[in-house]
Amino acid sequence: MKQLFSFLLLAIGLQTIVQAQSGEDLQKKTISDTILQHRTLTVPSPFNAQKALQQLFPGKYYNLSKDNYKNELINWDCKTCAVKKYPDVNEDAAGDFPFSEGVATRLINEISYQDSSGRQFKVICFNHSEYDPEGMQVSRFTGGLLGLAKFEQHESSWDLVAFQPAVAAYGAFSQCPAPKLLQIGKDQFAFILKHLNGPGGGPFDGDYYLIAGLNGSYQQIMAAYGIERTETTAEEGYSFWSSEYKVPASDKKYFRDIIITTKGTYRSTDPDAERLPEELRNLVKGKKTARFTLEQCYVYKGSKGYVLQQPITASLTH
Repeated sequence: MKQLFSFLLLAIGLQTIVQAQSGEDLQKKTISDTILQHRTLTVPSPFNAQKALQQLFPGKYYNLSKDNYKNELINWDCKTCAVKKYPDVNEDAAGDFPFSEGVATRLINEISYQDSSGRQFKVICFNHSEYDPEGMQVSRFTGGLLGLAKFEQHESSWDLVAFQPAVAAYGAFSQCPAPKLLQIGKDQFAFILKHLNGPGGGPFDGDYYLIAGLNGSYQQIMAAYGIERTETTAEEGYSFWSSEYKVPASDKKYFRDIIITTKGTYRSTDPDAERLPEELRNLVKGKKTARFTLEQCYVYKGSKGYVLQQPITASLTH
């Protein structure tokens, strides 16, 4: 994970280099408050996610990409937009959107899928961070604000059918991790992402978050905490683990159960050992080190979203 920390520092350095070469501060464009309201938009085939994003947020576009480093952004502000609160999983306080000093919007990824009737969809995931005149994204414990736009194919074009300008903030250095597609029911698709953060040099702790369409908007419906801890040196003494998720086949039509399997190594020198699940602590008593497996089941409970079922299953492996 120290390699990840080095990569983040390199990315910040590349941003500084690219901006220094241009010699000028990046500008932003003031746009109408209609961008955050109900939208209609049709884009031609072949679908171009970056161009679609520029139509959704018609601010000042810059391409600061260099070699293998990609940095395309749209700088904008809105003087008349109604400010709304959004959560950042890094902190308890809620932030304001749009940001008072302006917004930098970037494409995260494009997700393609089709339902059982053959209808084709594209979802573009995008990241908002605070406008920076040098095009940088900073602050380790500030997440990137995630937004989603869903398009459906109709003959030779794609129509916007769902638009959520802001959901919540995840990740570090104002950069939201890339969501991945997860089918949780019959023609029911959600988006899962892994939030990873921690002190410089690690260890870094990870959580899963699940976003789904519900009651006309995209919402977070699951938070699975502590699903990863990155490995550090034996001298530092921390336990470490990683996880995988799956949605087993079942007779549930929608919101099927989600199983998270965690595998890792316990160290008795772990300064955070008391934070480990009780089911695991009972198994490792008296051991200096042990390899373990945990299985957790999350079940959908209506307005509460997905809820962890107790007790969890723990076992030791050899």
